[in-house]
Parts: sequence; structure tokens; C-alpha cells
Amino acid sequence: LGGVEESNLNTSKRGIFIHGTSREGSLGKSYSHGCIRMGNSDIISLYDLVDVGTYLNILEKI
Repeated sequence: LGGVEESNLNTSKRGIFIHGTSREGSLGKSYSHGCIRMGNSDIISLYDLVDVGTYLNILEKI
């Protein structure tokens, strides 16, 4: 998956992060280093539904 390559280690212990964005108009476009960006209202809803520490399976394609 994009963002987890060794050459893309722009943060400590690189992984795929899920977060909101201040640029919601850029959603659906390749804009980050492999993160899953969501609309801010969507990320708030997800936070309310999922417990901290929950493991997720992130698939490149469905």
C-alpha cells in the first residue's frame, strides 16, 4: 500500500493513519503520503463508533 514504503518514512514508526483534513475539496485525490483522509464530520462519526486500539484491515482495493 502506498505510504508504507521504506522510502516514505516521513514520520516516526510510519503507518497508515486515518484523519480529517482542512482541505476537504482534495478528498478522493492522491494528496497525502498514504494516509486515509476523511471529511471532518465523517472522522468525528468514526471516532464515536470505534474504540481506540481497534485493529483494522486496510485493503488496497475491494
